[in-house]
Amino acid sequence: MAMPAYNIRTAVASSLDVLRITRFLLALQERCIPGGYIRAINYHGTPVGTAGQFERQLAFYARHFSSVSLQDLEAFLDGRRWDKVRPGLIISFDDGLYSNYAVAAPLLEKHGFRGWFFIPVDFVAVEPSEQRRFAETHQIRLDGTVSPDGRVAMSWAELRDLHRRNHVIGCHTRTHRRMSPGLPDAVLEYEICAGKALLEESLGSTCDCYCWVGGEEWTYTADAARAIRSAGYRYSFTTNSFPVTRAANGHRLDRSNVESEWSLARASFELCGLQDVRSTPARRRVARTIDAA
Repeated sequence: MAMPAYNIRTAVASSLDVLRITRFLLALQERCIPGGYIRAINYHGTPVGTAGQFERQLAFYARHFSSVSLQDLEAFLDGRRWDKVRPGLIISFDDGLYSNYAVAAPLLEKHGFRGWFFIPVDFVAVEPSEQRRFAETHQIRLDGTVSPDGRVAMSWAELRDLHRRNHVIGCHTRTHRRMSPGLPDAVLEYEICAGKALLEESLGSTCDCYCWVGGEEWTYTADAARAIRSAGYRYSFTTNSFPVTRAANGHRLDRSNVESEWSLARASFELCGLQDVRSTPARRRVARTIDAA
């Protein structure tokens, strides 16, 4: 029986870590990318049972990377050199789970990082009694973390609190919907434009960032890319591993997936550049779609 791809990557990551190749490649990137760079990674659930492992990851990130604010990203993409001692790291969280507020946010702050939280807006808006059903019917994976009042999603009050604490809040559509080909304009309007409007109304602040749902190549469509630009988002994030450089397209900022239960070797492997090579063909095809929109 063939070994699952996840297990193969875990085995490779462990071997590279033991041989110190991962850290060599991280150092090599820092020396070889002119003008500096920013990495972006994305998590999903961060339940309390993984808090110890997640904090070990954060401690590693703090040794090798610098936190990135929205203003840092803006300045970097406007053509200035990255002037921090270490490369930048955007640590993002998809799906608006309560564990991101209760577990991840305090640990991020402890280690000097801002979080970037991408929210399926209707998941937050529905009543707590309906949130589990919403997650089941909209492909949101729950992690078992429940708030004292029975929520599995963050509340508007918690999102406003994160915003006050200088974390970044972005839109992850209204219903956690993949942008499949052929979606009617009304659906794109609801998911992309109305999602932005509701976040802005509820937070009392501009929503500049959008995050595509799913990450499968077919979910990146020209129609959706045009709707994202038309809605007024300044930045949008995909899930194809690659560093953000000064030449990056702000509407095609690539991220690498990491999860809080992963070993440090597995998490650091996603940042060393080898996965960038693996994702090159799909990333280029997605780039052509988005850039031509």
